[in-house]
Amino acid sequence: MKIGDILRQIFYFFCDLWLSSCRAEVINFEPTRCLLENKQNVILTLWHSDIIYSLFFHRKHPSAIMVSPSLDGEWAVGYLKKHGHIPFRGSRMKGGLNALRQIIETIDNKKIHAGIVADGSKGPARKAQKGAVILARETGSPIITSSFYAQNFFRLKSWDRTIIPMPFSKIIMIYGDPIYVPKDIKGAEIDFYKKKMEDTLNNNKKIAEEFFRKNKNYF
Repeated sequence: MKIGDILRQIFYFFCDLWLSSCRAEVINFEPTRCLLENKQNVILTLWHSDIIYSLFFHRKHPSAIMVSPSLDGEWAVGYLKKHGHIPFRGSRMKGGLNALRQIIETIDNKKIHAGIVADGSKGPARKAQKGAVILARETGSPIITSSFYAQNFFRLKSWDRTIIPMPFSKIIMIYGDPIYVPKDIKGAEIDFYKKKMEDTLNNNKKIAEEFFRKNKNYF
């Protein structure tokens, strides 16, 4: 094994150790639980700022996931593979359409879930792109929106202001109700479901952020 691979595995180990120390409370998971228990494939969407903890939190649900073709994406690919996910490299600017096709094919053939960052690899932050809607249209799988907020965290100085929970932090993870996208929609209809997904994600985030202010003694 190469030195770089060894360092990655050490890094992934400490990431899991760090994030597993956090304690999460989940809100509105029941509709999603019903889908999972009935073996229904879903398309999980989230904002890029939530990606670090969300990848860890959903590690037990193997999925086909689009990953940026950037150098940073190389580290994400290794972590995803470690937990049984199937990564496909692509973004809005490079290879995104081909990656979507591969994910659609994988969902159909392997009967697994999909994961996609709603605002893409470059943003703008919290503005949804249409990738998840296309996936839902082509596969018939519902879109599940997911957001989280941590009581104690720091943010990276990146375009999305990625959240990294502090060790032993208290977490609120909130899900939106499933969004079903009809077959054969196009144009303005795609924009309608894209906006619905965006509004749901932002509402999830708002509820999660406000939870700690309203429930200071909850945990």
